[in-house]
Amino acid sequence: MISEEQKNKLRRRLAGFLIEEEPLALKTAFKIGGAAAFYLQPESLEELELALRTLAELELQFFTLGGGCNILVADAGVRDQVVIGLGKGFGDLEIVGADSWSVMLRAECGVSLSHMVKLSEVEGCGGLEKLAGIPGTVGGALAMNAGAYGVTIYDCLAALQVMEKKGLVWRSSSHFKPLYRDGGLAPGQVIVAAYFLLGRRDSGAITTAIAEVKELRRQRLPRGAHAGSVFKNPVGDFAGRLLEESGCKGMRCGGAYVSEEHANVIVADKGSRADEVMALMKNMQARVRDRYGVNLEPEIKIYS
Repeated sequence: MISEEQKNKLRRRLAGFLIEEEPLALKTAFKIGGAAAFYLQPESLEELELALRTLAELELQFFTLGGGCNILVADAGVRDQVVIGLGKGFGDLEIVGADSWSVMLRAECGVSLSHMVKLSEVEGCGGLEKLAGIPGTVGGALAMNAGAYGVTIYDCLAALQVMEKKGLVWRSSSHFKPLYRDGGLAPGQVIVAAYFLLGRRDSGAITTAIAEVKELRRQRLPRGAHAGSVFKNPVGDFAGRLLEESGCKGMRCGGAYVSEEHANVIVADKGSRADEVMALMKNMQARVRDRYGVNLEPEIKIYS
């Protein structure tokens, strides 16, 4: 737990952008969960640097909340660590270089991934088409190495600006060793901006490819409040297949249920609780383990 001494120091040093008991439910795709005991919303690089320096000095853990598309917040909220939500000061998106062959695009961490994909379509630069329809922010997508249909966001990444407790640093894409649904960030790092190198491509072809990807996602994913894939795919297989063949579709715990469209998606009805989602996840894991001897690893992050 955060001690009273730590709480008081947070209040004194970060008063300008500190919010206590900030509700998190509407900041997540599930639309459930409690509040953050301490929520920081820096609007500038200076405020973000001060926040990270203070948290490091106080030895407090934190996580950065992007679009909230792959997280589950406990019903009691986040009590043991600080939540950082980067505000409107981190929403710039621009073309910073271009020639007849390529385009360099700069996106700050708070930019929506869909907005960046749309800009690439308008500018006639390819590489991001298969990321179309993935919700969330650029920062969140990089932190979890978001991807689909054989492509990840790191495939076009040229460089990152990352804030650490010692300040702002540049890192080339080769510095990171992203894994499946893990961007390879070190503890204490926060992505500020990303640079993507994209190749020129016919705008019509890009538009067609984006439309096809969005239609595939529409067909596969249900409506309602959900965080996409609940479990990571095990090596050489698909979590959705294992879950479906284990009879998980339609399973329910309170207001949370497994989608009939996709066995690796949990939908949370209005009035659901986070503990119902967690209980359902355990039941899904147990069914797959009992049938196949496979321990499915959660893809969504659970915070308390």
